[in-house]
Amino acid sequence: MPNIQTKKLDYKVFPLSQDGYTFHYIADSKKINEKLIYTTFEDKSFFLKIIERENDYLIKYDKLTRVSPIKIIKDALKAFQTLHNLELTFSNIESKKETQHLEKSDAYLKKISYFAHDFHTDKEIWVEVGFGSGRHLLHQALANPDIQFIGLEIHGPSIEQVIKQCKIQNINNLLLAAFDARIFLEFLSSNSVGKLFVHFPVPWDKKPHRRVISPAFIDESTRVLKQDGTLELRTDSENYYAYSYETFMSLTQCDLQIRKNQEIVISSKYEDRWKRQEKNIYDITLTNQEISQEKEKITKLTFSQQPSFKEVKAKFTPHVFKGDDYFVHFERLYEIDENSGIIKLSFGAFEKCEHKYLIFNDNKIQYFPYEALPIKQNLKSHKKIEEFLYA
Repeated sequence: MPNIQTKKLDYKVFPLSQDGYTFHYIADSKKINEKLIYTTFEDKSFFLKIIERENDYLIKYDKLTRVSPIKIIKDALKAFQTLHNLELTFSNIESKKETQHLEKSDAYLKKISYFAHDFHTDKEIWVEVGFGSGRHLLHQALANPDIQFIGLEIHGPSIEQVIKQCKIQNINNLLLAAFDARIFLEFLSSNSVGKLFVHFPVPWDKKPHRRVISPAFIDESTRVLKQDGTLELRTDSENYYAYSYETFMSLTQCDLQIRKNQEIVISSKYEDRWKRQEKNIYDITLTNQEISQEKEKITKLTFSQQPSFKEVKAKFTPHVFKGDDYFVHFERLYEIDENSGIIKLSFGAFEKCEHKYLIFNDNKIQYFPYEALPIKQNLKSHKKIEEFLYA
């Protein structure tokens, strides 16, 4: 983690600028000797964090607002050091060769906000969850040029590898997202998906709540699947197979096909390894029989009123509210000045929550570093946040 440390820090008057970086204001949490500095560089905005320790100051980036590439963070720390004439006792921000980061603009990799608000296609959609090396996903995309493919994966090197192959093979019908599949399906239209592939998901035997297959995921899958569309699970884990079979069979009505050790057109390198080890491979294919109603679209979550930060500060205490399938945790308050400040909070579904800041500044309030995703648990949480702010 890039950071610098110094024995002495005398704050200058904000805003300050250096080498293309602007440090707009400083927000102070009186409770824990922690400060946030709102920083911008070109089209990026983020917080630097200053922790006042017993004998020195630790200055680093705030994980929640991290931007890429990491060189931007390192150079921001250098600019802050220069402006404050800091004599450092520690630094790990000397530049090294920077690798290309996923967040750089790319025709294949899309931010989740794109799928939440801007994604449209007239093509049938096929989705692969956790594509790994991408061997199966790339094969399918090449073999089915009239299908719009979406690949979901949270492992950065795997995404980079697939992007490289898309460019080499000139694949134009594939989009990627580094996002949780358990939430992603909520952004797709009903009856728009022909196939959902879940090949060799992490079994999560010790943390079953993290599994992709769940009653909620199956409900969303059947909503987005076209009539006669399929959800294909493929796993080498007997525990995961047994759990998934039981979950599928809890449906009131379903059309399931069970297969064992069946060959498919293309297999992953991991599947090839498991076959050499003579491990069993299990397939469960659910065929959707219903035509679903279109889901009501949730609009952007914005604030209808602009409450006084002074009034919010007066009633703020860290606390947690728990609803039926969502929660809101008001964690911490920072003061910019008498009439503006920041609240750190987390909210949403219990197993797939969001972590955000609320910034009260310039007579407006907004989520930071980006807007809250328009899903049902977030909408409930947003209403609860408004209830607290406007009370």
